[in-house]
Amino acid sequence: MAKVLPYLSFRSQSVNAARELVGWQTQINTYDVCDLYGSLSITPEYTRSFRSKDVAQALFSDALSMGSCDRPTLRIQGTKVADRDAKALMAENFYLPTDYSSIITLEPRLENFLVDFNFYLGLGNWLEGLYFRVHAPVCYTRTSLNYDEHVLNPGSQAYDPGYFTDTWSFNNTATVGFARSGMLGTFQEYITDGNSIQTTNNIVFDPLCNARWSRCRMTKTRVADLEMALGWNFLSCPDYHLGLQIRGAAPTGNRPTGEYLFEPIIGQGHHWELGGGLTSHYNFWRGCDECQSFDVYLDANITHLFKTRQCRTFDLVNKPLSRYMLAAKFGTPVTDLYALDTIIPPLTSGNGTIQVPSVQFKKEYMPVANITTIPVDVSAAVQADLVLKLAWTSNDWQFDLGYNFWARTCEKITSRCDTCCTGKFPENTWGLKGDAFMFGFPADTSVTPTTVQNQGIGLSATESKATIFKGTNNYPDGLTIQPYNNEPAALYLWEQNPGIDNPKAALWQSAIPSVSPLVTKSNEAPEFTPVGTSLNPVFIKESDLDLNSARQKGLSNKIFAHFGYTWSDHCNWVPYLGVGAEVEFGSIDKKLDTKSKTSCKPCTTTDICKKPCASGKKNKNTDCMKIALSQWGVWIKGGVSFNS
Repeated sequence: MAKVLPYLSFRSQSVNAARELVGWQTQINTYDVCDLYGSLSITPEYTRSFRSKDVAQALFSDALSMGSCDRPTLRIQGTKVADRDAKALMAENFYLPTDYSSIITLEPRLENFLVDFNFYLGLGNWLEGLYFRVHAPVCYTRTSLNYDEHVLNPGSQAYDPGYFTDTWSFNNTATVGFARSGMLGTFQEYITDGNSIQTTNNIVFDPLCNARWSRCRMTKTRVADLEMALGWNFLSCPDYHLGLQIRGAAPTGNRPTGEYLFEPIIGQGHHWELGGGLTSHYNFWRGCDECQSFDVYLDANITHLFKTRQCRTFDLVNKPLSRYMLAAKFGTPVTDLYALDTIIPPLTSGNGTIQVPSVQFKKEYMPVANITTIPVDVSAAVQADLVLKLAWTSNDWQFDLGYNFWARTCEKITSRCDTCCTGKFPENTWGLKGDAFMFGFPADTSVTPTTVQNQGIGLSATESKATIFKGTNNYPDGLTIQPYNNEPAALYLWEQNPGIDNPKAALWQSAIPSVSPLVTKSNEAPEFTPVGTSLNPVFIKESDLDLNSARQKGLSNKIFAHFGYTWSDHCNWVPYLGVGAEVEFGSIDKKLDTKSKTSCKPCTTTDICKKPCASGKKNKNTDCMKIALSQWGVWIKGGVSFNS
């Protein structure tokens, strides 16, 4: 599967050299002024994203298909849905039944309403060509996934005995582990409302707290960074100017928190910026009456985005969308659980060694996103914002037509190892559930018929190779495995846990294994069968968090136009007013494999907080996804210039 981005870092609303330059070019960077002068502009603007499929692609990648009206679509299906779609998200991860089926349509959208306050102050009384400029857009932003869920089948099946809970009962003709009535009703209840199954027999089903989807539009209002520049036009005459500047930005927007997917962000994500810029123009033609002219303008700004603290949600390495999988909690003491050092029975030779697993399931399920939302430091080496425009002036009328290029290099993300989000990462605690059966029921095979208790014992089963799409027990066919040494290969049913990590036969007594197996049962099967447990489980480690694939870079191309008028017959105070529009086309990597391309060893738990690679070499991963927002905008720019 191609990679996905748990968080989208778009261009800041304050980084727009096109909007900064238009409309007042005749009022700033003036020639041969030895006094104090300046200009203040106010620019209300509305922007709205388009190409929603690109945003959906970045968020969900290969899990998407195209539905009606050419809208991106996700499928939610349980393990036991007939002719199940291989790209469907496994419904049990969302506390839904194994026969649940629904379709999700999405149309992500981002809108901004802003008022950009821009001030230019010429300091010719200190040094000819010296100036200071600052601008601060006050922004109201709103984001929405615009999703709808259409339930095809709400599902009626109960969970199999031991699949989630530790009791079973016989209901008419079916053996029931957990009834449908106790589960969630829809995917939306889980992903948006943060609902979960009520605690049952001391079994805790934690709700989704991070990377949730909002049913409504999410909004935020703040100043989108305070951008400042101090510059000097060292070449200046009526037909051209050339100057350099020192630029910086103070973060006044908000930081990502990881609580919601596609959360509204104002500004750069709270980065401080520092860099430089160039400003220039050249007059190609001027009319004989000096009332008409044709000029070209070039401004270029390059800054560095310093390291800042953010809270982000991450997937697991090579498991896109794994933040929406379920993890099971393990710990000690281990009570009444033993493992026969062989694969799941039956055996013919009767050999094997009985061992005690290192941990046991402790009756708590948690969405992976709740574990993998951590504090990180994020920086970007270079951000570039370049604008080239042609300006036609006729008397007091002006018309601008131009091109804007924006790019940001790949982010660097490192763990902070502090307590901004979830505290210290819980090592040796959580493992992926997948479609593993988590409880076995004590069976006594020394009597006829075999008796099975209805109070289960927690297993130590994990499925580290499971994905958001399916578990590894391979319903309904099960797996053919060679049990032990020279034992012949045998077919093991899916409810026997043949696909778990390090599968061994689960026992409830430490002696006489032939009469003390732990068993489970599928609702479709006539009898209970011996179940396997992991000896030992595979835990989710901090080094499994895919910080590398969450990195992103950006590149966009914009065209814009502006039409305005300046009341130049005023002396000390010169007003101006104009309207403009822009269309920005963001680039996106349509396909990018998640397979690691590092030149060094994977990060260790100890090293992840200090350096990106355990070997100490520079990480040369190349799977940094390119994504930038495509959007259009319209503005009105008005202001007044003054001179002393």
